[in-house]
Amino acid sequence: MWYMFALAAGSLQVVRNAASRRLAGEVSAGLNSWARFAFNLPWALAFAALVSHGLPSPKLSPGFFVACLLGGVGQLLANVALVSAFRYATFAESIVLHKLEVVLTALVGAVLFGEMPGPLGWVGIVVCALGTAAINLAGAPGSRAMVATEFARRIVRLDRGARLALAAGGLLVVASFGVKRAMVELAEWNPEHASHLFVLPAHALVWVTGIEVLLLTAALGVREPGAFRRVPRHMSTMSTIGLTAFCSSLCWFSAFATGIVAYVRAVGQVEAVLAVAVGLWGFRERRTLRQLPGAALIVVGVLLVVLG
Repeated sequence: MWYMFALAAGSLQVVRNAASRRLAGEVSAGLNSWARFAFNLPWALAFAALVSHGLPSPKLSPGFFVACLLGGVGQLLANVALVSAFRYATFAESIVLHKLEVVLTALVGAVLFGEMPGPLGWVGIVVCALGTAAINLAGAPGSRAMVATEFARRIVRLDRGARLALAAGGLLVVASFGVKRAMVELAEWNPEHASHLFVLPAHALVWVTGIEVLLLTAALGVREPGAFRRVPRHMSTMSTIGLTAFCSSLCWFSAFATGIVAYVRAVGQVEAVLAVAVGLWGFRERRTLRQLPGAALIVVGVLLVVLG
């Protein structure tokens, strides 16, 4: 079941990102991010109440709050690091390095959490990472040789842009395992909840999203005190972002709860395949033809992960 959640999460993320891009020209990046979490939270609260109906209120351990904090802060800092990387490296180079979190997740999971992928799974994870790299490098302006040479130079030098992009990937690994640990803590303290499919992901989502809303609201209040005046004008778009963010996050959390985190992240790379498809057939962007081999690699990698 985990791979169905991961496929749904990656697909819904494309929809959420499309709505966020529509809002990008109207509000600041900070308010755009805030809308993603703030308009997600009411849905998360309502869903948690629905799936928990008839169950006792969950007992929350100190470890649960620490894990939620790691999940929320890790995700926010990863976004900051990636946006900062764009100042020092191209979009494609930054995304490629940041997406190495797929492989890093597998290594961290195997060493620290006992989540050991099978042989086919390892091959699939690497193939997914290579496919994502190929898609993003093929989409960069310039000849393939020039793009590859510049990318290799940044890897060897490990300049500021490369370090920030790699940091973004590492922080996403922290966030992923923070979310997973939060649900493990909930299951250990509330065994009566563990047998219900969505209860653990729903409660973890409420707390992680709540932490993100609290931190972003405080940050915007200090850095952009007038930003919230724009919310009523963009309520419709923000509501769409919030709903798709809730659906995507619930699928991610549910996949983490039922599968190996590295497998989930690898299968979630289907997002890149869908983005190429939308560009090619939805917007008639012929340059995306160069990205089709990378998309094919991701499809092969996903199949290997599922088989593994």
